[in-house]
Amino acid sequence: MATFSDSIRARSDEHLVALLTHRPDLASPSPATLLSLAARATSRASLQRATNALDAAHLEVLESVTVLESLGEHITADRVVAAITGTAHDDDAAAVRAILTTLDEMALVWSPDGTALRPAPGVDEVQDAYPGGLGPIGRTQDAVPDPDLLKDAPPGARSILSALTWGPPIGRIPTVAGAPAAAPTRWLVQNGFVKQADAQHVVLPRRVAMALRGGRTHQRLSRAPSEAAAGPSQRAPETVAAESVRAAQEAVRLLAELISTWQVAPPSVLKSGGLGVRDLRRLAARLEVNDRTAALVTELALVAGLVVDDGDDPASYSPTLDADDWLAADVPSRWAALVTAWFATARAPWLVGSRDERGALRNALEPELHRAWVPRLRGEVLDVLAEAPLTPLSPDDVLAVLRWRTPRSVPPIDAVAALLGEAEMLGVTGAGALAPGGAVLADVPRQTVPDDGVVVRLTTCLTELLPEAVDEILLQGDLTGVVPGRPSPALEALLADSADVESRGAAITVRFTPTSVTRSLDAGRTGEEFLAELALHSRTPVPQPLEYLVRDAARRHGQVRLGVASSYVRVEDPTLLAGLIDDQRLRPLGLFRIAPTVLAATAPIGQLLAALRERGMAPAMEGPDGQIVLADRRTPRVRVPARRSRRPGSGPGARPGVRLPDRSAVARTGRDDRAARLATLVAALRRDTPAAGAQPRVDEGSASDGPSDDPGTGRARGAGEYRHRDSVRGSALPGTTEPVVALGMLREAAADGREVWLDMTGPVGEHQRRRVRPLRVDAGRLRAVDVARESELTVAVHRIISVELVPVET
Repeated sequence: MATFSDSIRARSDEHLVALLTHRPDLASPSPATLLSLAARATSRASLQRATNALDAAHLEVLESVTVLESLGEHITADRVVAAITGTAHDDDAAAVRAILTTLDEMALVWSPDGTALRPAPGVDEVQDAYPGGLGPIGRTQDAVPDPDLLKDAPPGARSILSALTWGPPIGRIPTVAGAPAAAPTRWLVQNGFVKQADAQHVVLPRRVAMALRGGRTHQRLSRAPSEAAAGPSQRAPETVAAESVRAAQEAVRLLAELISTWQVAPPSVLKSGGLGVRDLRRLAARLEVNDRTAALVTELALVAGLVVDDGDDPASYSPTLDADDWLAADVPSRWAALVTAWFATARAPWLVGSRDERGALRNALEPELHRAWVPRLRGEVLDVLAEAPLTPLSPDDVLAVLRWRTPRSVPPIDAVAALLGEAEMLGVTGAGALAPGGAVLADVPRQTVPDDGVVVRLTTCLTELLPEAVDEILLQGDLTGVVPGRPSPALEALLADSADVESRGAAITVRFTPTSVTRSLDAGRTGEEFLAELALHSRTPVPQPLEYLVRDAARRHGQVRLGVASSYVRVEDPTLLAGLIDDQRLRPLGLFRIAPTVLAATAPIGQLLAALRERGMAPAMEGPDGQIVLADRRTPRVRVPARRSRRPGSGPGARPGVRLPDRSAVARTGRDDRAARLATLVAALRRDTPAAGAQPRVDEGSASDGPSDDPGTGRARGAGEYRHRDSVRGSALPGTTEPVVALGMLREAAADGREVWLDMTGPVGEHQRRRVRPLRVDAGRLRAVDVARESELTVAVHRIISVELVPVET
């Protein structure tokens, strides 16, 4: 009799490559033999992973095969088609046959003789409690009641059966004796249509349900949700593009504003990690956004490598060196850097403000916001949007498609809604539909880092969509100005230094105030230079009120002056300072006199200390109270190096510091070489594994009752296979000591009704050998029937030493 392992070993190389392609976990780590591969394919973890990736239609076909086998039917492709589609031969029938082919490639369904079908061992263990809405199988000898009995059934009995027929098969027994459903429920139980599961529930047996369904396991084959029914009418391409461009520019502006804010006053890092609530709300007020958007902006800055925990004491979030490179790039390049960082990150910003399992508040930028499944879900959401171009989809619409695609791993609606919101904020979508830039991301393979080619395409995409930049401003007498479009880089830089934005839209309205003009003077412009720059960008002369404002601010600017001194030198005797300022060797220290006995320096205190000691002096450091203290060589950091693993890529014109690590070559090489690597693995398995039905060499002089590492025993290399000589029959029987292979053999034996010899360790450590018929392997335990004692036993799998198949009697 052919077994599941035989079917795996009998597969062609192309068929094995297809199996490993569908189920890559089987090839990692590489199995030693095809027998090990077959055992791994029946493990609960691998089967769970494979079925979780199936869509609703594939799951229904697999459920149908499992149900039909549990009923003892001879299963063929025609029988499965009839069980799902009935007698109709239409597109559903062709779809069922195609799905059966795919399930066979995935080794979830196999054929012992080339025509009959069977589910792989262990598939029933990972099925739902009621596959296809059907109840338990019950005892084999249970007879199906004659349907003609329903003619004499009391009123309500047919309604109860109708409600239970297509599932769920569990019903509640009325608790009130005189309830309308009490009498028909008792009649159904007495006549065998339903079974009483407990004191409060009845269950419809599987055989009865199949009879009532006319031999059908499902009413119909599920279809993917219709795109036409998923959302309202399509948006115009111009509308989608315009909305996405507006959002992209706003996202870039918010990140630039965050860098500008934090480079002046970096927020502190909490002791537990992350950004404090007050700092987040302060940033939200500065950006004029809500707390949730502010949290997303901070997370984008972190994953893009624009800010980082500087590791100082006390630590703070400071802009990195890459932030300067990012600010120097054009808008499309900056946007591409943000989008690629967002696409690859596993951060979940929408969790900010919620509470964890311990009731603690989750803060922005804290390490615990990582969720490994976020990149995969983000790709799936973009996939759904890509299949409905220009159609705005709500979170419920997207979730309906994802629920059909992976009904056993449905994501939370909050995560789907949050990812759609993030895509809208970044300009990946526009007006609810996928934007051109989002279509570029949708083509990127799932859970991979976008390469430089993707970055270039994103940059080019936004460059083509952005409106032409304008280099003029309409100055008005009320100290306001209007930029009729997207400002040029030069005009944007000028207004960022000298004006406050009042409104944004198709045009930008700014206002000049004494504070904003002072910012321009602080940037190094004089009043006359500032007025000259404004005149270059204005079609009309600078209004007189604005000119007065600028000149007044310039007159007062610098009347009170501040300076920076990193360290100072103080002495009691002024003669000790003689010659220090004029010493050419000390010029890099930036020494200047502020009192006869005090010199200030721009150099850090540690550098000043070392230089003076090299000159032959013996300085000591003092505190604010004049007492000598130990030197503190720490210096403030304005910029810190970015962590290379977090830096996003950017397009042309961006500097190298803003670019992603070049992992694209590795990713492309992996994709290109995957088929070749799988083919090489299959060839290696062929060399190390005997063909189906072949007998490995056995040393005739060996009579060991256990496994042996001696090559002469015929043990297959690396697999733990060996031949055990039966003391009665004197024949070589297949067995194994490899745990994974042993579990696979036990699952096969349970599925085929075969008996095995079980070597195991007893309760007190003694060796036991028993002949058993496995019933089920689940949760780390084997449930089997001891053939000699005719009793059932349960064995923990870690106590099993070896497993051998008992030959089938001929």
